[in-house]
Amino acid sequence: MNGLRSATRVWLACLLLGITLISGKAFCANGTSPKIVRNISYMAQGGDPKLNALDIYTEAGTSNRPVIVFIHGGGWRNGDKVMGAGDKATDFTQEGYVFVSINYRLSPAVTHPVFAQDCAQAVAWVYGHIAGYGGDPKRIFLMGHSAGAHLAALISTDTHYLADVGVPMKALRGCILLDSAAYDMRPGAPNDLIPKVLIRKAFGSDPAVLKSASPLVYVAAGHDIPPFLIFYVATRDTSRQQSETMARALTAAHVPVEVKPAYDKSHRTLNVGLGTDGDIPTEQTLEFLAKYK
Repeated sequence: MNGLRSATRVWLACLLLGITLISGKAFCANGTSPKIVRNISYMAQGGDPKLNALDIYTEAGTSNRPVIVFIHGGGWRNGDKVMGAGDKATDFTQEGYVFVSINYRLSPAVTHPVFAQDCAQAVAWVYGHIAGYGGDPKRIFLMGHSAGAHLAALISTDTHYLADVGVPMKALRGCILLDSAAYDMRPGAPNDLIPKVLIRKAFGSDPAVLKSASPLVYVAAGHDIPPFLIFYVATRDTSRQQSETMARALTAAHVPVEVKPAYDKSHRTLNVGLGTDGDIPTEQTLEFLAKYK
């Protein structure tokens, strides 16, 4: 159903905008594919030229489109913006969004709070420059997978990250989280062996640090926290427990939240399947985006 709706929408847009469809993909009248601008540095000084960079997926001639900023996973130690984008970049661009995929510095070269600070710096760059690429800086959605979901949740709840770089929380229209078990890192929080090992390697074992890195700690009313869409893999108990606990806290703080179990998905396929035809989480994501854009 999603594929038929998307194909129909793209076909109609092609008629109106002079775009040609070849093998199901959208091409502009001059034969070029949707525009990709790669490796834009988002830090004015310092940082790592490769890791403090982002890619923008957009379409020529557009303006004031809502923006999705995607934060890749990889246990805060691995991963990258190109692999993270996948089919999501093409699909959401065709659905009327500007898609931005970011890198950030990784452990063990850096430690908390640098991961989140880098992501906030990337959002600040988007806020200040995305209008030049067809995006609306007042309509930004954060999306992340695994460790990236943790970071998206952290900078959407701990307001100082965006405040420190001059971005108002109200610029965030929503936060979409793909299967993390790190919303609460404090000792005693539900978790299984793999996340515990990854958390310890990236954040250490100091309870004060683990508390400061836990998005759940910062959920409170009156902080302009955006609406949340939280996915968890249905067969993964710790992700379900963490997601449901996060959702209860958001609800208590009067923040709109939806929690969706992803059936017949693994931690990996939930992410790589997003943006593909017939994918239920994709349809649910598009419904959430439409509601708050």
